[in-house]
Amino acid sequence: MSILALGLLLLAAAVHAGWNLSVKLADEKWIFMWWALLVGSLAFAPLLLVGAPLPGNVWPYVLGSALAEAAYFLALANAYRLADFSLAYPIARGAAPALLALWAVVWLDEDLRSGGVLGLVVLILGLMVVASTPRRAPDRSGGGARSGVLAALAVAMLISLYSVIDGAAVRFAPPATYNAAITGTTALLITLVTLLRYDRQALLAVWRLQWPKIVLVGPLIPLSYTLVLVAYTLAPVAYAGAVREVSVVLAALAGWLWLGEPLGGTRVVGALLICAGIVAIALLG
Repeated sequence: MSILALGLLLLAAAVHAGWNLSVKLADEKWIFMWWALLVGSLAFAPLLLVGAPLPGNVWPYVLGSALAEAAYFLALANAYRLADFSLAYPIARGAAPALLALWAVVWLDEDLRSGGVLGLVVLILGLMVVASTPRRAPDRSGGGARSGVLAALAVAMLISLYSVIDGAAVRFAPPATYNAAITGTTALLITLVTLLRYDRQALLAVWRLQWPKIVLVGPLIPLSYTLVLVAYTLAPVAYAGAVREVSVVLAALAGWLWLGEPLGGTRVVGALLICAGIVAIALLG
């Protein structure tokens, strides 16, 4: 993997962990995320006019990716409601590379070497360790800790689906313009869901209280993924999609430092195993 691709992925990981932390800190997580996505889509919309033009055959990819991403945002908000940030984020982001590697082999004709398979085994072991840690507080949903783990795994499945769609699309479409189209379409789908779930007063209340943070976080959502899409054009999707998940270690540290969530030896070991698996996929795969 080139230094440029690795640098883009590491930067994307830091930006992604940052905006996810902001969502976790918000009282009304879904409304905050909707406003942020709306702001981000508006910030990147000019690329559709001034950026490299999209080929006509990319629009089925845009629609498929946007549907998966809309479902992803729904699942993400639910996972953060049910589980600690330092539990939900590592599972969601850590399981995605294993699934993405499978889809990349099946649909993108990418090859996995023995080193990559070893990395996947280590990564999955790390997930099992992280998932075995207790929650800081009882699950108020009544589903127990298992519900938070399952919600995070649903997020991982959706990440892997839209990632493989996008990995195929950027083989012939410009990444930045393509991501602007995805973000705008996803924002439209999310808006339909939001307007059905919340009234105008609730939406405006969140905007009035948190608009500075929303304006700051919004552009980071499409920015973090644009960096990843550019990296997809420089390195195999299975490996690039894995390296970006070094953000799980950042998330575990953030949950400990800023949210008062327990880190403990078990989560440290799990996060490090996930990171080691990702590195093995990147370097040996």
